[in-house]
Amino acid sequence: MRSSEETPGWTLTERAARIAGLRSFETPTLEAIEYRRYQLWVLTIALLLTLVVALATFTFWHDVRPPAWMNPRIAQWGLIGIVLLFCAYAIEKELQLRRLTQLLIEERVLTTALTNRLREVSTLLEAAKAMNLILDLQEVLETILDCAHELLGSRDGSIMLVHGEDELRTVYASGESAARGARLRFGEGIAGRVATTREPLLISGVIDPERRAQEAGAHPPPTSSLSVPLVHRDVLLGVLNINAAAGYTYNEHQLRALSLFGEQAAAAIANARLYEEQRLLASQNVYQALHDLLTNLPNRALFLDRITHALSRRRRKDQLIALLFLDLDDFKLINDSLGHGAGDEVLMAFADRLRSSVRSGDAMARFGGDEFAVLVEDISSPTHAVAAAERILSLFAEPFTVGGRSVWLRASIGIAVESLIASSAEALLRNADTAKNVAKGQGKGRIVVFEETMHADALRRLDLEAELQHAIDERQLAVHFQPIFALMANRIVGVEALVRWHHPERGLLPAAAFLPLAEQAGLMVQIDRLVLHQACETVQELRAEVPLNAPLSLSVNISPTHLQDPGLVDEVASALKATRLEAERLVLEITESAILADTERVSAHLNALKSLGVKLALDDFGTGYSSLSHLRRFPVDVVKIDRVFIDGVTSDKGANALVQAIVRLGRGLNIEVVAEGIEQQSQADALLQLRCPFGQGWYLCEALPRDALTSFLRRFL
Repeated sequence: MRSSEETPGWTLTERAARIAGLRSFETPTLEAIEYRRYQLWVLTIALLLTLVVALATFTFWHDVRPPAWMNPRIAQWGLIGIVLLFCAYAIEKELQLRRLTQLLIEERVLTTALTNRLREVSTLLEAAKAMNLILDLQEVLETILDCAHELLGSRDGSIMLVHGEDELRTVYASGESAARGARLRFGEGIAGRVATTREPLLISGVIDPERRAQEAGAHPPPTSSLSVPLVHRDVLLGVLNINAAAGYTYNEHQLRALSLFGEQAAAAIANARLYEEQRLLASQNVYQALHDLLTNLPNRALFLDRITHALSRRRRKDQLIALLFLDLDDFKLINDSLGHGAGDEVLMAFADRLRSSVRSGDAMARFGGDEFAVLVEDISSPTHAVAAAERILSLFAEPFTVGGRSVWLRASIGIAVESLIASSAEALLRNADTAKNVAKGQGKGRIVVFEETMHADALRRLDLEAELQHAIDERQLAVHFQPIFALMANRIVGVEALVRWHHPERGLLPAAAFLPLAEQAGLMVQIDRLVLHQACETVQELRAEVPLNAPLSLSVNISPTHLQDPGLVDEVASALKATRLEAERLVLEITESAILADTERVSAHLNALKSLGVKLALDDFGTGYSSLSHLRRFPVDVVKIDRVFIDGVTSDKGANALVQAIVRLGRGLNIEVVAEGIEQQSQADALLQLRCPFGQGWYLCEALPRDALTSFLRRFL
């Protein structure tokens, strides 16, 4: 029969406890089993000694007489049998205890291995969690080595990342690692080999022990190390190196564990790099959004924020804030004549000069184009702001050098000082801009401090601009015509188209009342286009209504802005085609200042216009710089003597002589000469004596609307 200890269904632990004679069903320990063996052999030896004594007594001690019913021989063999049985029992028990000891040892080894695996898995999970929660690259690298040390119980380690195409550089090292600052080519050393093959490597023993021994003061070299590649999405990022503690040797299992860990580390490094790139890109985007990329000065948005902060800071009552708004005079001339690249060079050079002239605590900005601003803080009176503006104007005392050419510039500066009315950034900037516009209107290189009356004027000008745009859209602008006479024959040979504005409240406004505003508002091209088409239509209609001895010429003014417009030639050709006006009857009048802006572009436009067959007139002749040279450089058919010289033709010998010279010059160059602004009989007579061929003015005939011109032509003819 089976003993109770061998009852089926019992677990190994329960059977072991029964074999060991333990009452508890808990797992026995090796110490308890050893104690039980000690007890077994003590009992065995004691019983054996007792039986041996008893056997010797029966055998050799004759005075001892057993009972009559006991056979001495049988008693002796009985004791010998008991001794043998007990020895067999003791030996069996010893074998059972040894088997149990082996089982417990194997269980302890298995438990230890499972514990180590669980620790590795736990370490890998915790490492992945820790690395994924960190975005800073340096912290990620530190966390990777910390987790690797915890995983493998290593002495030190290093991380080398790929630099360029085939180089590894140590970016982080811990402990006593000798890899600090190391640089390796792919294929060099252990890390270089791993980078080339992308395979993990287990090193046992000291590499190059002689060199290690010769390194003075070096730490003892590791006896075992691991190197694994850091690969993310098939891209090699670097190599992770781990050195074992003294006397410890890594195995293949730990190499596989570090390889798995390396995959997580590579992903964490890639994420940190992506975050760094995004953060850098965001920082660059913020900088670009708040700075002018050409001059690296703050832009309008950042400058307004600084004004707001300056206004919000608590200051003493006698401390003021002033805003200087400046505009470079004639900067467009540089762009048009030398190109936008030259203009950019001037802007950058001026920005550098501006930085050197302002105080360290003052802010600067570029608002775009040729507009700059300076914030001057902690001043006690507006005179200090004026002094700062004068320092800025002194920056233009020296020319700017562009492509070997010296360029002279000036600036108009408007100043606005903080007040109860102007207590916000936008209000301060608006007032400074208004003062700047006033300064530009007064001339070049001027400084103007804002006054409240300027704001009202600016509002009126703004309203007038809106009304003028509305007038263009609603065709409130009309074209009047002033006849041009052949003075000798007293005959009308042509008309000049002059624009007028039928203002709903202010009545009929002459061109001088609104054209300067239109030029500032950028409306001149629209007005020129309207006048050109309407004048061509009117002159063609007059041909059918009035019997003319000879076709009338039509003079139309072209603004400097329109002369720069690339579409000018096509617009003129379109007007001629639409109205069927002969090209030789159209005279386009340009001013001398207009052809100074960009001689190459202007020359190309004028030549293209001439190719259409139209005539070109130089208006206000004699008032510009080097007027005679313009007659040689440009295809001019007509010159119109400015009214300034006509006013003095009867009283000023110099003016009279100049008019006479222009008339003779025109006759010699086969250029028609027209005297403008004839307002008196004496002026007309003087021009007749000087044999000036053509003239116009209020004395001869004022500018007439279409119907009045038709009636005048019928009466005059």
